[in-house]
Amino acid sequence: MKKAIFLSIFIFSCITFALSQDKPVKFTVSVSTDSILMDNYFEVKFILENADGKNFEAPDFSQHFNIISGPNFSTSMSIVNGDISKKMTITYFVEPKETGLFYILPASVTSNDKVLETSPLEVLVVPNPDGVKQTLPHGDNNNYQFNFGNPFDMEFSMPDIKELHERSQPLPEETQPVEKPKKKRKTIRI
Repeated sequence: MKKAIFLSIFIFSCITFALSQDKPVKFTVSVSTDSILMDNYFEVKFILENADGKNFEAPDFSQHFNIISGPNFSTSMSIVNGDISKKMTITYFVEPKETGLFYILPASVTSNDKVLETSPLEVLVVPNPDGVKQTLPHGDNNNYQFNFGNPFDMEFSMPDIKELHERSQPLPEETQPVEKPKKKRKTIRI
């Protein structure tokens, strides 16, 4: 009985794996914004779908951008009704060095003995005379969010530092609980 169950699971897994191989392999690049104010940063994601990748080569950011964070790697795999999807994401946070129109040059990765490249992507950096700080679309100034990818999709947020400080202040004297003195019991010896 156990052998039959194991054999049927194995056959089902093989069929599912074979069917999943029909999905097209994609290697793309995306940015959190295609126009940015100077002295701000943005997110660059390189995404490989439906394949395993190795020998990832990032573009040279150093001419026009400073790398604030990266490369940050994440992978995910999902099975929905026997349909298998795989995704590998390489993320960078970069800050422009000067204003102008720049390109995120192609990145490359090897998959199934083929070298895949992304298309160049245009980013416009404009002056920021007022010193405005932009936020990424998935967060705000008061929350720090970390997305670890599927299947967990966990989000952690941290409240504003001022809010934490206000919470830690002692209560005013009139609202602080008052400790009542304990009454001593009298014992009577007989």
